[in-house]
Amino acid sequence: MRKISLGDAVPQSADAVWAVIGDFGGIRKWAPAVEAESTEDTPQGKVRTLTMPGGRVISELMVDHGPHHYTYALDRPDMKLYRSTVAVRPLGDGGSMIELTVEFDPAEGTEITPATENFLKFLGGNLKAMKRAAAG
Repeated sequence: MRKISLGDAVPQSADAVWAVIGDFGGIRKWAPAVEAESTEDTPQGKVRTLTMPGGRVISELMVDHGPHHYTYALDRPDMKLYRSTVAVRPLGDGGSMIELTVEFDPAEGTEITPATENFLKFLGGNLKAMKRAAAG
């Protein structure tokens, strides 16, 4: 399994940042590309369904959560395993650190370099959007 992480400090407190980016069912607070969202409790756990531009629908299963983090799994045909974590941790100066992580295991035939580059781009875009939303 591979793991990539990106993070950046913000001047807002962890609680203030988490109020904006920590709602699993409220991703549109910081992700303007999401056209529609819904969540439902299923026997497997909480599922977030996102409608993206062009009508593409993505379903994500929350597999872990805590006071300032959540992790979701996503079925992807190019991956044997895909998990993504959103976390915020307090810093000593009253600010906080937004940390985004993707853990993945490519399916046979999936080239690792382009997959890694795509995930880094995905994390970078999300981090930028989260920082902008947290700044208000």
